[in-house]
Amino acid sequence: MTSVKVAVRVRPFNTRERNRQSKCIIRMDQKEQTTFIRNPIDDNIKHYKYDYSYWSCDENINNQIFATQEQVYQDLGIEMLEHSFEGYNVCIFAYGQTGAGKSYTMMGKNEFEQQGIIPRLCGDLFDRINSSSPLLSSSSSPSSYIKPRYTVEVSYMEIYCERFT
Repeated sequence: MTSVKVAVRVRPFNTRERNRQSKCIIRMDQKEQTTFIRNPIDDNIKHYKYDYSYWSCDENINNQIFATQEQVYQDLGIEMLEHSFEGYNVCIFAYGQTGAGKSYTMMGKNEFEQQGIIPRLCGDLFDRINSSSPLLSSSSSPSSYIKPRYTVEVSYMEIYCERFT
């Protein structure tokens, strides 16, 4: 287990970018988890390697494999859930400029397929707690079982214009 993993996700063009007929300058090699960014002025290409590279822009650009909310959760959220049940504190930190897709990735939308990491993780967390099996008590009675007790603390905060919201 590494203590920090870095994921990058390319979002779809927004209305302004579509109206300006913007060109996609990013390409991803999801097998190698590498992101390539082409400078549109001089065609110079820089590449960056991440633990996860997600293409969520347009399913038809550059023959990329589209990353759904479910895929992002399976890769990032499930591991966080497992670590929390092992007794570790976990944190997912979404960083980027306004409109980059942080809130969508973390919270998503109301439709189930569009739910982000947080509602999926919370649902799985409480499902797992509710289905947990009683444990054998350390008392002298061999048929003595106790239901495990859980304490859950979740924080979600946004910093916008250097203010917590």
